[in-house]
Amino acid sequence: MKPSIPSIIIIIIICVLFMAQISEAQWTAATLGSARSTLAAASTGSKAIFGGGIGMISVPPAVADIYNSTSNSWSPGSISKGRNWLTAAAANNKILFAGGGDDWILSVFDDVDIYNVTTSFWSTATLSVPRSKLAAAAAGTKILFAGGANEMLPQSYNTVEIYETTTNLWAMSTLSVARHGLCGAGAGNKVVFAGGTNTSGTVFNTVDIYDITTGLWSTAALSEARSYASATALGNKIYIAGGTLSGGTGVSKRIDIYDVVTNTWSIDSLSQARTALCAGSASNRVFFAGGTDINGFAAYKTVDIFNTTDSTWSVDSLTNGRSFAAATSVNNLFMIGGGLLSTGFPTNSVEIYTVTNTGIKQVIDNNSAFELIPNPVSNYAEIKINKAINAGTVEIINSLGAVVFKTNFSAGAHDISLPANEISSGIYFVKVADGENIFTKKLVKN
Repeated sequence: MKPSIPSIIIIIIICVLFMAQISEAQWTAATLGSARSTLAAASTGSKAIFGGGIGMISVPPAVADIYNSTSNSWSPGSISKGRNWLTAAAANNKILFAGGGDDWILSVFDDVDIYNVTTSFWSTATLSVPRSKLAAAAAGTKILFAGGANEMLPQSYNTVEIYETTTNLWAMSTLSVARHGLCGAGAGNKVVFAGGTNTSGTVFNTVDIYDITTGLWSTAALSEARSYASATALGNKIYIAGGTLSGGTGVSKRIDIYDVVTNTWSIDSLSQARTALCAGSASNRVFFAGGTDINGFAAYKTVDIFNTTDSTWSVDSLTNGRSFAAATSVNNLFMIGGGLLSTGFPTNSVEIYTVTNTGIKQVIDNNSAFELIPNPVSNYAEIKINKAINAGTVEIINSLGAVVFKTNFSAGAHDISLPANEISSGIYFVKVADGENIFTKKLVKN
């Protein structure tokens, strides 16, 4: 019997919706130069770097795999010293890898490797205290390195070092509680460090919040105390997910969400409880990928994806389940690399999720994308973003092509303050990128 006309229409609609879902994104794969876990990753501009980590039977290799989104190519690099349990963050045109240890010879390090994405040159610095299992986060032009431990002493630290990318100067500060295994992320003018544990095994719900504008700290509390959670930011919100619960009793599926503008908290849930997972954001999506159970024997494939445009969740799957991996994003690419497989062996696999954001969308020209008020500017300028633009980033770029300011924004109309008082007189370009489009306007600083 032939299907009726209405049945055919329904089938066509289902097929169209299915194809639309497929066209929203796609997974591709790449490989690191070597298989390793407990590595770190960060990105800025068109480059992402996966650095450090440890293999199965060797000391940590001094390697860095560099991805260039402009040419869609990978190149080998190196950090000054091989180490695992290091951390990484990026701001302006700098990517920094800091701290770490060597599990095989039970050492911790104070090394900092600084990569300039404009010149492709590396330089080095040192932390005030050697430590591993620390956290890094960035906002504006500042990168903060917080906490960490020397588990051989044993001692956890409350040390915070603040690197200013425009001047290459360092400043010191402290967390409210000494701890390691914490996570960090930055959005707007705030940097957050959340959770963690100490060498006595106490697990904390402590959140330390740093305002880069005032230089002041405040504190808050997670809804569940946990360590080895993962954090990322998109727009004006910071997302803190998963982790190991107090007393090693289990793993968490909780997501604590902090709005840096309203200074308010909300909660949500992962589809699967897990620890040692990875987090990142690309275009208008927030990702939580991989992870393991309380025993560390599992290697989950689960990827929870939050669409900030319509506030909906979806669940996807990695080809290779992994824990203790590293993740970062470039433009509309979410990238997760390395980690431990369910076999207990490390992998060199990189899985890349491309957000294409297909569908009907209002066409926006460069003039209507955003406004700069005032222009020329002396102290602060306001950028007024068109409500039809997706979530993305705002950058101020100087005449040499260096990014001197960067912040994220969520989908919808926004007024963002640009700190022109922090830049010298001259001509700059303001770039707004939403994953699909790039809009630029000239900014004159008096």
